[in-house]
Amino acid sequence: MVNTITIDDAEHDVETMTEEQKNLVNIIHTNKTTANLLNHQLQCVTAIGSVKVEELRQLLASTEQDG
Repeated sequence: MVNTITIDDAEHDVETMTEEQKNLVNIIHTNKTTANLLNHQLQCVTAIGSVKVEELRQLLASTEQDG
């Protein structure tokens, strides 16, 4: 678990927090981790989409050239 959390430029020691506060810190940490993972997945999907559009573009161009 994280030892400190910074909110509004103020550091807070997690070890001195109540259980409710610690639970919220865990939720915040899970939220940030999940958001990072989802952003990575979105970047991967977007990149593959761009590759597939380029593949289709090339196939259409070669089909048009072949007549």
